Amino acid sequence: MSSRTKSLLELTISYTIAILVGVIVYRFLNLESLILRILIADVVATLLIWIHGLLRRNSSVYDPYWSVIPPIILILVAWDLGVTLTTPSQLIIFGVSLWAVRLTYNWFIGWRDFSEQDWRYTMIKEKSPKLWPVSNLFGIMMMPTLIVFIQLVASIHVFQLGANANALSYIGFLMILLATMIQFIADRQMRKFKERMKGKKAIIQEGLWKFSRHPNYFGEVTMWWGVYIIYVGASGMLDWMIVAPILMTALFVFISIPMMEKKILKTRPQYRNYQQQVSMLIPWFSNLPKEETTISTSHE
Repeated sequence: MSSRTKSLLELTISYTIAILVGVIVYRFLNLESLILRILIADVVATLLIWIHGLLRRNSSVYDPYWSVIPPIILILVAWDLGVTLTTPSQLIIFGVSLWAVRLTYNWFIGWRDFSEQDWRYTMIKEKSPKLWPVSNLFGIMMMPTLIVFIQLVASIHVFQLGANANALSYIGFLMILLATMIQFIADRQMRKFKERMKGKKAIIQEGLWKFSRHPNYFGEVTMWWGVYIIYVGASGMLDWMIVAPILMTALFVFISIPMMEKKILKTRPQYRNYQQQVSMLIPWFSNLPKEETTISTSHE
């Protein structure tokens, strides 16, 4: 059995245990608030993955959590509520599940085994080694868990509202489909570019990457805005739930993207040319020359 197969098996067992414990906590919590019960169960599952990461000395055990858990939460909650799912609820479950399968697949084909860890996690650990267990828990795992959970609250409200479909329901769903397609194409283009440029440090300036420096992140943000639009269609109002997609957008715009680009610029100042010519997130017309220019740098 290869190292990758063993690692995947171990990860599967770890997630199965975390999910089962989370379900048990959810079922046996004597709380009136459905949202609070789900939140506590989600936090407990995250804690178990955190413990696994500490034992493995590898925080990347959390990486699949971002995409694996959301559809599981939605499906289990929909089943537990015992209500007839209206079209908006079905669109959310199908859309989020499709997004999750694509994102998990992208992680699966790119992950080797426990010998590798996301460079951002390593950087955080090297900056404050004594605080690593805490920064690992709250910065790397708990914060994304909470941000994704907030996105799911709107979906759960759609289940409870039981509203019929309207134009916003289908617009939101189309946004989810478009976002998933953008992510799939962007990731595929990046993989093919890396294969073609293997052994060389080059920046991709073709396909979707010619119009956005992070089209995959744009797809991620758009997906959650689509979920929110479906919620607006079901609730018939704009309320505090708009905070959910705003937080998701802020996560990428103010944390993920700056952290990644700062790392690139630190060793490859030529990347600044690409920054000046191509939109950061939202795809837009670029100022890149017609002929592709290779710049000695690295990318996501």
